[in-house]
Amino acid sequence: MKIEAAAPRRRFVIALEDGAEVVARVYGKGPRLVLSHGNGLAIDAYETFWQRLTGRYEVVMFDFRHHGLSTAYREPLQNWPQFIRDFDVVTTAIQCELGPAEAVGIFHSMSALTALIHASEYPTTWRGIVAFEPPVPPRPEHEDFEPFFSLHRDLAEGAARRRVSFESPERLATSFGSRPSFKRIDPQDLQRLSAATLRRNAQSGRYDLACAREFESETFRLRNLGDAWGRVGAASLPVHVVAGNPSSDENQCLATVACRIAQDGGFGFEAVADSTHFLQIERPAECVTAVERFIASL
Repeated sequence: MKIEAAAPRRRFVIALEDGAEVVARVYGKGPRLVLSHGNGLAIDAYETFWQRLTGRYEVVMFDFRHHGLSTAYREPLQNWPQFIRDFDVVTTAIQCELGPAEAVGIFHSMSALTALIHASEYPTTWRGIVAFEPPVPPRPEHEDFEPFFSLHRDLAEGAARRRVSFESPERLATSFGSRPSFKRIDPQDLQRLSAATLRRNAQSGRYDLACAREFESETFRLRNLGDAWGRVGAASLPVHVVAGNPSSDENQCLATVACRIAQDGGFGFEAVADSTHFLQIERPAECVTAVERFIASL
């Protein structure tokens, strides 16, 4: 079954400082929301979540560099410092292209960490940010320090071994469906997830990873972030952190870290029952409720 994202009402390309390009798309009309995704993914993978917002909001979404519809990976770089600079370029370009507006940012994982550091160190016009499980590296004295970095070492090593090419998106969806970490995602959303994270290679006719495995792997290593815990905690705008609530036999590290950075930063916090790090795809209605409850509080 072929899964394609809905057509946007507007699409534009944003040039980054090194010539790489980011594709932004706009759906709906109303108060502005800006969305992006987690490492190795693409915003189309979250369509079951964001399509619930397009009837009431102007939903602006973009894929990070070297992910999804944006420019393919070319050469190594310091990923996280570059992401933060890119984020400033992208958010400025959105204001220039669509006109000034105070927006609410809705970001997951990699993009949530980027947005929070950016908000603490750059001028910002956000009304507030909803951060779905930002992977903020704990300080060495934190009890979560070793479990957190052990998890991310495993994720980096796994990403480096990823198969890079598939005969079809359905083959990747089948692979996803066999993994316990995706057990809460229904088959149609697994198809959407696989289609969003691949791009067709016109020469071979196969489907290659849109985010190069070496780039995904390096991003998971969380290097060049300095004291990310302190940087995120310095954000002075309204922030609401939303985490998964996995079962006791699943890895709870990311949800625990999300809760603790919310406490230390004085941010709002809630957990979505029976969900994991992929909570926006697993429990989209509940995540939309969390977003709209936060917006109503501003």
